[in-house]
Amino acid sequence: MSDSRFGAVVLRLVLLVLVTAGTGLLAGTLFLPTALAVTDVVSAVERDVFDVPALPDAEVPPENSFIYAADGSELAEINKDESRIPVTLDQVPETTVNAIVATEDATFYSHNGVNHRAILRAAFTNLRAGDIEQGGSTITQQYVKMAYIGVENADISYDRKIREALWAIELEKRMSKNVILERYLNRAYFGNGVYGIGKAAERYFSKSVEELDLAESALLAGLIRTPEGNNPLRNPEAAEGRRNIVLDQMAINGYITRAQADAAKTLTVPEMLNPTAPENPDEPWFVDYVTRLLYDETVAETIGTHEDALDAMGATKQDRIRTVFQGGLRIHTTLDPDLQELAYQSVRDHLLTDEPTPEEIAGAPLGGIVSVEPGTGAVRTLAIGPREYGSCLEDTAEVSEIPVDDNGRLLCHKTKTNPLVPGMGTGFGRQPGSSFKPYVITAALEKGLPPGWQVDATGPTEIPGCDNGGPWEVNNSGGNGIQDMYSGVRASSNVFHAKLIKEVGPEKVREVAERLGIKNGNLPAECAIALGAADVFPLEMATAYATLANRGEYCPPSFITRIEDREGNLLYEYTPDCQQVVDADIADRVIDIMKGPVNAGGTAGFMQGSLSPNPVRGKTGTTQDYRDAWFVGYVKQLATAAWIGYDSQVTYDCDRAPDERCDTEQFTRDCFGVDPATNTRRCNEPRFLRNVTIAGDPYSRVFGGTIPAPMWRDYMVAAAEAFEPEGWPAPGPLPMATVPDLLEVESIAEAEELIEAAKLHLETEEVDHWEPAGTFVGQTPEAGEQVPAGRLVVLQVSNGEGEAPEVPDVVGLKQKEAEKILTEAGYEVEIVVEETFEKKDDGIVLEQSPEAGEKYAPVEGARVVIKVGEYVEPDPEPSPSETKTVEPPGKGPPGDDDSSGG
Repeated sequence: MSDSRFGAVVLRLVLLVLVTAGTGLLAGTLFLPTALAVTDVVSAVERDVFDVPALPDAEVPPENSFIYAADGSELAEINKDESRIPVTLDQVPETTVNAIVATEDATFYSHNGVNHRAILRAAFTNLRAGDIEQGGSTITQQYVKMAYIGVENADISYDRKIREALWAIELEKRMSKNVILERYLNRAYFGNGVYGIGKAAERYFSKSVEELDLAESALLAGLIRTPEGNNPLRNPEAAEGRRNIVLDQMAINGYITRAQADAAKTLTVPEMLNPTAPENPDEPWFVDYVTRLLYDETVAETIGTHEDALDAMGATKQDRIRTVFQGGLRIHTTLDPDLQELAYQSVRDHLLTDEPTPEEIAGAPLGGIVSVEPGTGAVRTLAIGPREYGSCLEDTAEVSEIPVDDNGRLLCHKTKTNPLVPGMGTGFGRQPGSSFKPYVITAALEKGLPPGWQVDATGPTEIPGCDNGGPWEVNNSGGNGIQDMYSGVRASSNVFHAKLIKEVGPEKVREVAERLGIKNGNLPAECAIALGAADVFPLEMATAYATLANRGEYCPPSFITRIEDREGNLLYEYTPDCQQVVDADIADRVIDIMKGPVNAGGTAGFMQGSLSPNPVRGKTGTTQDYRDAWFVGYVKQLATAAWIGYDSQVTYDCDRAPDERCDTEQFTRDCFGVDPATNTRRCNEPRFLRNVTIAGDPYSRVFGGTIPAPMWRDYMVAAAEAFEPEGWPAPGPLPMATVPDLLEVESIAEAEELIEAAKLHLETEEVDHWEPAGTFVGQTPEAGEQVPAGRLVVLQVSNGEGEAPEVPDVVGLKQKEAEKILTEAGYEVEIVVEETFEKKDDGIVLEQSPEAGEKYAPVEGARVVIKVGEYVEPDPEPSPSETKTVEPPGKGPPGDDDSSGG
């Protein structure tokens, strides 16, 4: 510190000491009215010497805010971890008051707000150190900092200390010592989120403040100066040492005897403690998210809703925190308690056995159900389980009390992780797998592809040219063969959707998904998003499906309906801002296509009719590495995403874990180092839904249809009981097209033009054929057929390697039939007529050349000669009267032999 700076600080401190000492003298003088004298002097010093603003007229006392469900029931009384039980000074035992006064301000009852000796002592110590190391604040000054300056704004500086001192002097002229002390005791921080002596007695000893004894009073008094450093739950040794110092100070100041102090020291802190776990609100994850939406702009921006409410809470984050947690607000939300309980129950039923141990709960994957109301965007459920809300490290006195698995991972049955919503420090979400595929279908329909668009989806196959890289190899777990949009979604064919996004373009798919409700900018414009290779949140998925259910009208997800101040004045009211983002006719078609997965033959076909008469639409999702499993679906009134997966953050107990897990020399990007207070290490560690046991059942692999779909179904069956059944608008018949004759064209380009004009889809198939390579030799369907638009027309193209066909056998056939067969086979036919006296051979092929079975290519000029019989009447036999027989000599009629006679 420079000499000039040192001199200026000393001068200001001397002036401050003179003022503080002088005001005490003026207060007792007989020559000036006390109030007038003190007020004039302090005001003059504030104005002319220190330029300190006047003490505010009155503090606004903190008042807890309340959060309500949609039905008006109370969800939580919130206080930003400032849990309080207000008490009067009369309720506080004298021993407790004496302990606090002895350690925090022994001259409290005799000074005028500041202790000028303590100020000088601390000041010169700080000046020698070149920094502020000692405080010297009285109880009144501490209260001024709490109530008027604010702990968050209490920068450690000489100017702040001067203002604090002058305001303390002025405050003591406005309030009595007892009033100041009572307010101080109700505001003081005692660690672990505990504010006020009343709550501290309950939190650490499970008793009312009136019941505190000497040792307990000294322990609490010792927490005020360093509440976290002397935390009795996490650092009992430090807390005990500080307690003993307080007992010594009480003895020195005459509040207790040395014998009493020594007797109180015999108790260890663990022996004294009987802590009460902090109460969580009824819906801790939901309440936590709602409050963050109101004070943390980075969280509010992730969903783009309630930004006006954020503004109404204050200009800065600290202002908003005070308003939300200490402003006495009445915050009304969208949560439906009945649906929420149904969601919790379904998560528990599908992830745990009937009587789970804490170890089973800790080892189970997380599950979540979030529901969004189509048409309003109101979030009706946000359920996470099966773990409780909380932290084992914060809520457990000893890490050793938490069991570990074979690898040293802590098996904690609590978590504060909220993977369902963005902005909560859980990374970039989870991959949705095939539940993303309806967005690809929507994009394809928008681009003009008809729902009958077909491809051969047999896998594995390579998709060339995707993402400007090499071929993309895609395989199926189902859905091989020829597929269209209906069958491809029903069977969840990966190859079909890969070919579809190649046709549509990944940029188009991303843009459509964002319009529908995937808003956090994590979607890559890559072909792999067709199969769900992108990070999303269940809230976004439920919102996007709600948009489809609402016939393409997007309503931002909303959590808050209105906010009132402590007097009941309306501060904020939410009005849905819905926009048509997809044409209603296209949304109707997508809705119709999405009936496939939940009907016979679909990936969740067991769900068919389970919500009848409410028609269900939905899609399963499983990631390639089996890290996440989903089912997302909807009825007309509610869209719901059900998800399960393991939390990627794990904590190792370094005393019980393998050495390499906690070697501080081996920092990696996935681990956060060792916490010296608990000797634990936190790491990011992916875990998968493979070879796991869940709810007592072993699974080699978990699919979206394995657990999430039944979890969704059981919840929605109960939820839908409150809904009037509503169907979906009929999308109309599939558009039809006429298949053109591709065998009459001369090039693939010309064939593609014909197919595109007919609104069909062309694929070529190279076949073994004797005709020259590149010759079109066949098509399916045949020319002239009426088929749904988009159907696949396969054009067979010769590879020139096939053997020539055999000449058909037409011998024995009638002439016309033989001509037809040979002509269709590509041969010219030459007919040779041969007379026959057999009527049965009339018009029949008697011979053919080449003979049947000979290899003979039906090229131009290839001719088959067939000899066809033509019946002619034979010449008639002459009658006996007209016939003259000339007998040769010696011959007679048969049997007339002379030699035979006698």
